[in-house]
Amino acid sequence: MSDLKIAVGGLDYLAEQTTTQFVIPAGAGATFSAANNIATITFNAAHGLTFSPAANVLPNYFIRFGGSTSGITGTGILVGNVFRILSIPSTTAITIYTTITAATVTSLTGIPVFMPVFLQSLLSGAATNTLASGTTGSFATTGGYPYYGSVQAVNMNLGANCVASYNPDGTFLPLDASTGATPATAPTFRTMLAASTNGQLRFGPQDIIAASGTTATSLFSIVA
Repeated sequence: MSDLKIAVGGLDYLAEQTTTQFVIPAGAGATFSAANNIATITFNAAHGLTFSPAANVLPNYFIRFGGSTSGITGTGILVGNVFRILSIPSTTAITIYTTITAATVTSLTGIPVFMPVFLQSLLSGAATNTLASGTTGSFATTGGYPYYGSVQAVNMNLGANCVASYNPDGTFLPLDASTGATPATAPTFRTMLAASTNGQLRFGPQDIIAASGTTATSLFSIVA
């Protein structure tokens, strides 16, 4: 008798993923510098962000900012907006696309953001090196917003370091060159699943898991 089984969507899980990341203070001495709409934000200590983590550890492709800034020039705000991380040139620095030209960021915080529908595509290989300019559409090699598909169910055991949220008015897009000028108003997020709780949620392309709180471990089983 054969042991082969027919793969049925929604009944299998990708390998369980984990993260221990939480909010990163920029700290005294942190800097913001921009040229040609590419900004480098340098934290005063190692940020722990990486595109290539250990096996079954969530990678960092998006970041939200909290805390406060001053002396902003150019267009838009940092606090509250979510940006695609363009590069991680060092253990203390990241780059983003923004139309902000200058800012004092010593009181800024970096909040790692995970987007389950994109992660499912990434982990299954569908999203590797493929980007699109909107929340729907065909794969493309230019633009900035990763193609997500529709919805994705995730079993979550959240530690004190993560919270799951949704954008109620459909205004959220991760920011990069394809989305244009950095908005002056940040999107609203509401909590779906609080830190230190567990459950299963169905995520759409405008739902996120964001680092929060203190040191802990959060676990995620994404339905394939």
